[in-house]
Amino acid sequence: MKQKKTTSLRGQHWRAVVARGMIGAFATAVSHAEVDQEWDSIVVSALRTPRQASDIASSVAVFDAREWEKRGLFQLRDALNESPGVISTSTGGQTGALGSVFIRGTNTAYSQLVVDGIRLSDSTTPLGNMLGAARSFDLGRVEVLRGAQGAAYGGESIGGVLWLETARGSGKPQGTLFAEVGSFDSFSTGIRYQGEKNNGSFFLSSSMEETNNDSPHEEFHQGNAALRLEQKINKDWQAGLSFRGVDAYYNNQGNSEDRVDGSLFTIHLNGQLRPDWKTSFIGGFHQEMYDSDSSYGNYGTDMRAINLLLDHEWSLRDNWVFLGGVFGHRSDFVNTIGTDQTRDRYGLHLGVDWETMKHWKNYVAWRWEDYDAYGEESTWRIGSCYEIDATQTMIRSGVGSSFRAPTYLDLFGSSFGEGNPSLQAESSMGWDFGIEQSLTENHVLLFTMFQNSIEDRINSFAQPRPINLAGNVHTQGLETGLSGNFLDRVLHYRLAWTYLPSGLSEQPRHHINAGLDWQATDRFLLGIGLNALSDHSWGGAPIEAYAVGRIHASYQATETIRLHARWENFTDESYLLSYFYGQAIRAAGSAIYGGITMTW
Repeated sequence: MKQKKTTSLRGQHWRAVVARGMIGAFATAVSHAEVDQEWDSIVVSALRTPRQASDIASSVAVFDAREWEKRGLFQLRDALNESPGVISTSTGGQTGALGSVFIRGTNTAYSQLVVDGIRLSDSTTPLGNMLGAARSFDLGRVEVLRGAQGAAYGGESIGGVLWLETARGSGKPQGTLFAEVGSFDSFSTGIRYQGEKNNGSFFLSSSMEETNNDSPHEEFHQGNAALRLEQKINKDWQAGLSFRGVDAYYNNQGNSEDRVDGSLFTIHLNGQLRPDWKTSFIGGFHQEMYDSDSSYGNYGTDMRAINLLLDHEWSLRDNWVFLGGVFGHRSDFVNTIGTDQTRDRYGLHLGVDWETMKHWKNYVAWRWEDYDAYGEESTWRIGSCYEIDATQTMIRSGVGSSFRAPTYLDLFGSSFGEGNPSLQAESSMGWDFGIEQSLTENHVLLFTMFQNSIEDRINSFAQPRPINLAGNVHTQGLETGLSGNFLDRVLHYRLAWTYLPSGLSEQPRHHINAGLDWQATDRFLLGIGLNALSDHSWGGAPIEAYAVGRIHASYQATETIRLHARWENFTDESYLLSYFYGQAIRAAGSAIYGGITMTW
């Protein structure tokens, strides 16, 4: 009886904080930056090649980082919450701490990160380091591909894929200088120069950020650099390269001093071998050095990897497209507890994309890959989308498999114990079914049901070595979104609600992200936002529900100067990010920031 009373009170608290947050933030959702419902938009991640959104069977949210900036969303970790089905936060601390992303009820390790076409997260490199440091300043296209995507991306894509692209240069050459100051002795600045010239484009940027955070011994500072160059060789071929680098320091609540030094260099060549045969080659070199110094000693990892990808797209007939490719990956991983491994991963993928009849598109794909560290895997996916012109309805459905490979620490040992080279990969089978309905010309409603079954889960902390657990677990839920505009696009809104009755690590049953933008004049933009989670625990001690509101404003003072201000957590909500082993990690309280953006 006591437990039931506690649950009831916590449920009442969830309803209370959401109501307070909805009143404080007008109970609405963010603007038109996420174009998930715009059928005429382009999606790259779903088939690894550009497609009209109306041809895609998977659920994809597409974002423009420049739109995020206009609304004061500078941290990627915060901005990703605008996608249905996604909770993006940190369970390790405030700005600069290890990031966490929970897609469709899975954990961070179950989602894959792809940057400039190169997979960065795998069994040696966690996605969280990138999320802790990533900013929107040097990003262009961002896509969140949800659902089991093993057929296109392989391991660690059970929940989905985060697809990031370094910004591309466009239009007349232009420079941008950004600076912002605010609470907790925070300061950030950046400069970028981009444009097009002589059949080519260029983008280069440099930025830095520092803050003491709203907690003792949690200082953070980092520097970033990015470059993207592209050149049109002739009417059929284009070549390019990109570079991204980050050097970050984080004082982990006084328990340790953590440093991340990472870089990614890519080259690519895209073109047509003949009118019906397109090809794309990407080569990448990725390295990430992590170092953690504490009173218990030092732990560090050095990871270097080379990636080669070759993709083809053949138009066999007017309504049939064959997709295929091969890939190879070599990683060199060393850590301070004895792991020193060089391993290869390689394989191929095949697919067919065809139109059964007008407005009915289908997709079938299969992938095979060999992990030198533990064995082979094969995955598949079948999808379909159908557009009903008369009612402006889009129906999408899909089913597929994916897996999560055991990490090198699981296989070869960690500070928690010896390794287990006999581990199997975790495998999954997932499906989804969704409808996007245009209510009027300016309003769109969408909902997607999904379920995923995961078996052979790995317990990394079992003694004396990690083991595969018997049985399976399920994640299932419903993603709902509503977006549009009023008054001839003066008011833009978006509401996203994820209902998760079953997920990993005791995730919140409800997640709401909402906001409203008011273009008061041609020069003045005012907006509000809300991010709310019901009771959860992330697998640790219980965490009560919370709702956090924000206010942002920008003013275009001149053609070249824009002023902005933002008030984060304006209700000064006190809440926990995580609570593990008796240690409560608190989120930041109310904070105000202001800055300027100058262009020339």
